[in-house]
Amino acid sequence: MSVRELDFSKSNLTLDLAEVKEMFATDSDNGCRRLLKELLDGAMLHDLYLYLQADWNQRIETRQGYRNGFRERTVLTRFGQMELRVPRDRAGEYQPDCFERYKRVARTVNEGIKAMFLRGVSTRKVGEILDALCGFGVSAAYVSKVTKELDQLVKQYENSAIDDAYVFLFIDGLSVRVRYELKIKKMILLVAYGIERNGGRKLLSFRLAKSENHASYLSFRQDSTSLENLKARGLKGANLDLIIMDGALSQDTSVGLWSAIEEVYPQVAHQLCWVHKLRNIAKYCPKRLRDECVGEASKIMYATSSRKAANLFREWRTKWQSKIPRAVGCLERDFDKLLPFLEFPPSFHKTIRTTNVIERSFREVRRRLKVMGYFQDSKSCKRIVASLFEYFNIKWARNTQHLKPIAEYYSNAA
Repeated sequence: MSVRELDFSKSNLTLDLAEVKEMFATDSDNGCRRLLKELLDGAMLHDLYLYLQADWNQRIETRQGYRNGFRERTVLTRFGQMELRVPRDRAGEYQPDCFERYKRVARTVNEGIKAMFLRGVSTRKVGEILDALCGFGVSAAYVSKVTKELDQLVKQYENSAIDDAYVFLFIDGLSVRVRYELKIKKMILLVAYGIERNGGRKLLSFRLAKSENHASYLSFRQDSTSLENLKARGLKGANLDLIIMDGALSQDTSVGLWSAIEEVYPQVAHQLCWVHKLRNIAKYCPKRLRDECVGEASKIMYATSSRKAANLFREWRTKWQSKIPRAVGCLERDFDKLLPFLEFPPSFHKTIRTTNVIERSFREVRRRLKVMGYFQDSKSCKRIVASLFEYFNIKWARNTQHLKPIAEYYSNAA
């Protein structure tokens, strides 16, 4: 027999180690599935013993029933498909606690299905991914059924009480496309976000509206996320110091959000979003002058006082009035509505002069729409939005450090 010299070179060891890892990865699922099956089978036998209060062939007065063999039960788990032997009693009343009655898919798998759905995987492709990962697939109908569990979360954000502790309220409208029967309609997702006196922040409510008009914003009397509904749910506005809103409709404040807020919260100061206003200005600028004109206009929002902002505006108007009069008129018309944030300390001007926090929170919605093009229906849209609300609210509840200046300001004021 010939003797072959062993090769312990680095590249060869790396290759062999990769093969070993692959072998263990392949066998680990089978091993875990086998151990889990033995554990569940044993647990159900013990559970039935406690239920019947008697062991096999044990004649005692405490016995509550009799065994009646086994039945086979297929359960889909994160380790793959398992065939369990479920013990039965004669009365047919025993139900093991290790899985829910009539459900053949483990809860962990359902949570994975919901996670894939929220990340933009279509209902049909979810089954294909599960088949590749776990060795079994589920139908698109089942995926839709699982995702309907998110409807409870939607109701929570539509009907739950709101504390009247918010000092800043942000309202913005995001454009989304939703399928209705045979047509794809452009809808506006109206979102409310608040900051509390202690620096806590939260996405409060949302609703789908056909357009950003006065009726859509004010119709909270009938819809769960409108201004009147926010007030009815507890946000009376007793502590509100400023409401920051999308300025897209600022050209005609007799309709739209500005008018609606004046009716519902007349005692609270209103602030138009600077970013939206700069976008409006850009629309009137020729391409060759757009960057320069908008860039100089943006310097106004960094002023530390209303007087300085007014002086910067006059300088900007002098330069651009003859070149782009419509852009100048766009800013001049609503200039007073862009200054209320300057009445607050400079340390949190950046936070309250725009509604950017809402748009940043919904980047995931926009990312999904790039893949899908549109939401399959309004319910699908609401489920995804409610899940994003929950994700960000939990995340923000753990960290409020960047809003510390607001908390310190109101703490000292008290």
